[in-house]
Amino acid sequence: MKKFLLACSVLLLVLTGCTGRNNASDKGVVAPISKDGRVIELEDATLLPVDVAVEQLTVVDFNAVWCGPCRRLAPCIEELAQRYAGKVTFISVDVDRFGDLFASYELGSFIPAVVILKPGGGREVYLGINDLLPEEKFEAIINKNLH
Repeated sequence: MKKFLLACSVLLLVLTGCTGRNNASDKGVVAPISKDGRVIELEDATLLPVDVAVEQLTVVDFNAVWCGPCRRLAPCIEELAQRYAGKVTFISVDVDRFGDLFASYELGSFIPAVVILKPGGGREVYLGINDLLPEEKFEAIINKNLH
């Protein structure tokens, strides 16, 4: 009987894919994390689907190199990424490269578009730079979402 129960347990583990550790795929896609204060330049759209889970506060900046307001916001994002290293992840998404991803977030066609993704779900959206610049405004938004 013990051998039968052991065999059933092993079979159950094999069938469910249990590895004895917390598997990120159990939550769906989990966004990348930056702990070193650098902005992550998105290279793979599959890492940031609309239903992505985040393990820490994540700021997604949809931008384009030809966009003047995007260029004005970029230094602020770089500075905040360094200031909040290990606490907040910043991800830059080039809408010319990842237009389908941008469209999937249903943000219209206005850039820059900043989406703040919260652990456990929830998001805030900011279109343009009026609510984000000067840098103190953006920092206040981050601090509000960290607490």
